[in-house]
Amino acid sequence: MLSKWCRVALGFGIMLATAACSTGPDPILPVGSAAYEVIPEGNVFAPRRVEIGPSDTLRVTVFREPDLSLDSVIVDPDGNIQIPLLGTVDAAGLTAAEFGRDLERRFATRFLVDPSVTVAITQSSQRQVTVAGAVTQPGVFEIPGRISLVDAVALARGPTNIAKYDQVVVFRRVSGERVGGVFDLGAISAGISPDIEILAGDQVIVGTDGLKQAYRDALQAAPLLNVFQTFAVLSDSNNNNDNSPSN
Repeated sequence: MLSKWCRVALGFGIMLATAACSTGPDPILPVGSAAYEVIPEGNVFAPRRVEIGPSDTLRVTVFREPDLSLDSVIVDPDGNIQIPLLGTVDAAGLTAAEFGRDLERRFATRFLVDPSVTVAITQSSQRQVTVAGAVTQPGVFEIPGRISLVDAVALARGPTNIAKYDQVVVFRRVSGERVGGVFDLGAISAGISPDIEILAGDQVIVGTDGLKQAYRDALQAAPLLNVFQTFAVLSDSNNNNDNSPSN
């Protein structure tokens, strides 16, 4: 028998990934080619553009200007850092080289003649992906460089024997909006469909067959842990009141 939290994790993945099963409402997430329009294929083999992000630690070296240099500075939650003479400067979304050139331009405008600035990311904030549902080890995993959907599921030690390979959901934040798509992991693994690049902050949920009507409101209304707890209560209630198999 599955442990309570194992059932919760599996149930959460099922709830999200199969918001429309054969007996439920119309799908609420795009599938097939429409899913790739929402979450593009990407290229995990291309050189990765490493951008500065909140909580990253930077070293800023202004050539021959030690008073303006910073050995260690942490990017704040808004993506800014404090630079001597310049004050608050937005660093998020730029590579280290791009930010260095931006600082050179700012210093040259008012303070220095032909400045030379070098920026390095000395410590990157943790890049994570959540993998839940019908996987062997659901959890939150650090992304080791550029990874694909197949790689992300492998971080969770692969699908379980009840996984529905064509019901793998990926959620992502795009311009502040939560979007998602349903992908066929079996077709991707067989080379029939293209794989997609998984980005930091993505949520991957591997679904299963057999879910009754999904509680779709929880998807948008509840934090992750609350959804886990809500589904645990609902699952226990359903088990007590209905012993027949799900359709």
